Amino acid sequence: MRYLLMWRAVTMPLLVVLAPTMAATPAFAASKIATPRDKSTAASIDSRDADDLADFDRRARMARELGATEVVVTEGLPIAYWELDADDPYPAWFAHHATLFKMFPPAAVRPFMDGAYAARVQRIVTQRCQILGKYDLKAIWSANEPGVLPEAFFAAHPEYRGPRIDQVTRSKKVYFAPNVANPDVLAMYREATTALVSACPQIETFLWVTTDAGSGFDWAPGLYPGANGASENRDVPLADRVVGFMTNIQQAAATSGHRIRININQIPPRPWMIATFSPDVLENIQRKLPTDLAVNGKEGPDGRPFETGITRIDDGAFSPVVGLVVPSFDPVARSSGAHKAYLLGDRESEDFSFRLLRSTRDQPMATTVERIAALRRFAVSEVGDDQADTLIDAWSALNDVRKYLEMLEFGPMLRMGHVLNRWIERPMVPIPAELTDAEKAGYRRFLFQAGTEETASNLADIQAMRMYEGWGAHLLFQRAIEISMPRVRRAQKDFDALAASATTPDAADYWRLTSKRVQALGYLLQSADNMVGYQAQLDRVTGLGVKPEAHPVLGVQNDWARADMINTARREIDTAVSLDKLMSSSSRPLLDLAASDSEETIMKLGPNFQSVLRQKVRTMNAHWRDYDRLFTMPNP
Repeated sequence: MRYLLMWRAVTMPLLVVLAPTMAATPAFAASKIATPRDKSTAASIDSRDADDLADFDRRARMARELGATEVVVTEGLPIAYWELDADDPYPAWFAHHATLFKMFPPAAVRPFMDGAYAARVQRIVTQRCQILGKYDLKAIWSANEPGVLPEAFFAAHPEYRGPRIDQVTRSKKVYFAPNVANPDVLAMYREATTALVSACPQIETFLWVTTDAGSGFDWAPGLYPGANGASENRDVPLADRVVGFMTNIQQAAATSGHRIRININQIPPRPWMIATFSPDVLENIQRKLPTDLAVNGKEGPDGRPFETGITRIDDGAFSPVVGLVVPSFDPVARSSGAHKAYLLGDRESEDFSFRLLRSTRDQPMATTVERIAALRRFAVSEVGDDQADTLIDAWSALNDVRKYLEMLEFGPMLRMGHVLNRWIERPMVPIPAELTDAEKAGYRRFLFQAGTEETASNLADIQAMRMYEGWGAHLLFQRAIEISMPRVRRAQKDFDALAASATTPDAADYWRLTSKRVQALGYLLQSADNMVGYQAQLDRVTGLGVKPEAHPVLGVQNDWARADMINTARREIDTAVSLDKLMSSSSRPLLDLAASDSEETIMKLGPNFQSVLRQKVRTMNAHWRDYDRLFTMPNP
């Protein structure tokens, strides 16, 4: 995946200590979730699922109160840990997706899937949909299709192999999706669709992304390895195969008595990417599609807009910070459509998001002035008229930060750097190749890194993009952080003022917590700047290849590059120490951390985060003399 979609802001945890893969478990009884000797794990899973179901019920009730007609039923479903590979990070991009074959596998696919996992997900989906039925709500199924299948399936059924879909610089192995033009594969999709709508008759809308994160159609030009697929499909128009796939799903649901809507979106191509659907292919697809089916948001057969009605508060720009609700000041067009759904963010933010949406939903917000007026009325309801402008000012400052970070977005910078590349947990040292396994133990296995150990040691190498590499990139990055940090500090000061003026203990606690979350955001921004600057200077110095003087004469002063690297390293140590102290001061979460060690993944920081921070500091302090091997020592 070249660009992290925020619709994928749905959590993506990824387990590295893997469950057995390719479990051939055809029986889908719920009791298969854990073996008898693993009763504690089963109890923990059951408890977690019960908590999640209660929260889903709560969100559905809030959505109904907001006037929603639909709820995303796939949000926060369990990760398919069995898909993961300790030797290859790429499955991180698809293990969290609710593909039909993985969650409702047809008979031919079932022996190659994890039966216990499928049973668990089927139970959760069924229970969620029963809740939606209670509130007279429909369900939205969001995922990526056509979805990747295990290599063992294609080894057993080579005639069903479709396109290779992995991003080749980010995978160590190869991955394929099925050939959805094959009649047998289409029959499997009908079987899976029938099982899904039977378990969840509330499903009305399917929202799928393709050519990304383990999905794709044969011979689509935007496939990451290049256009490829089954030989017999090469001369079959892509439009015909896409239309055939979508109508096959629609007809399967109709046979079961369900009318469904489907929209397939290509991954939005960045300037360097090839689009999945060229304009002529897109037009051809739309012209051939029947009503209720759409590609790239245009419904057949006349290209009318496909309505999703989804409203979200958070765009994920500040992830992994949790609970930080920052509404946009951009105008909001009033929706007159029949479909409405609301994404309330993480559990820490859902209550505040609900109150915000409830307050503003019926107010005119078609212009910036109207939008700000609506937000101020909400601010008055939260903090009173005297402090409403303070809250607006805090939001304005953080909105500025969000916009400044957009220039750095190759995927949300904080998530790509601090989570997928573990910046916040990695030590800065001048000779990273000499770090011991013990010094790397807290973070190395969680780097999304499919390259060599040399590239893994490069702080600027994020999934082979290196978008922040070089001195020029460092200066641009530095400028973005330089203008962001005063806004972060201003917002923190404003939230502190709101806490001081709060009229209830609960309100004071909430604003103090919000202030701490903003402070954590500041530490992450500072650390990101440190990382990019340090690597740029390290690359510059090593590129020069200047050997240090063995015996510096009296009067030799500190080299500016040496001082820059050492001072950057010290700043990073101080940032880590401050973040550690901040985390200890809060009884509520500030960052998105896994609930247990076994759930720490490439996509989620671990519960031992503070321990890893402290190890980072110890490691950096143990390597101060290594700088003497790069630079002539000062001898003033």
